Amino acid sequence: MAWDIPRSTSESQVGIRPEYVEVVTEPGPNTFPARLRNVRDHGPQRVLEMEVAGQLIRAKVPRENGIPAVEEFLVHLPRAKALPYADGRLVLHS
Repeated sequence: MAWDIPRSTSESQVGIRPEYVEVVTEPGPNTFPARLRNVRDHGPQRVLEMEVAGQLIRAKVPRENGIPAVEEFLVHLPRAKALPYADGRLVLHS
């Protein structure tokens, strides 16, 4: 993902709400390998806790979608739903 992150940034992060993280089967833009760490049952939804690039992220998935059958799979972070942070501050111009 490309944003206008200042060069002086010592730490950058991406923020995304769990309902926008998508489990996918094909690689593509903004798609990353993930490793399943835990599954929490929330009634009609499940919350998948996974590791992506060494960071813990969560995805809310409808129960009918099921849980990935493998420990490693792909997740997609839609560009329009991901927010960039530089040194803990939201980058407003992207």
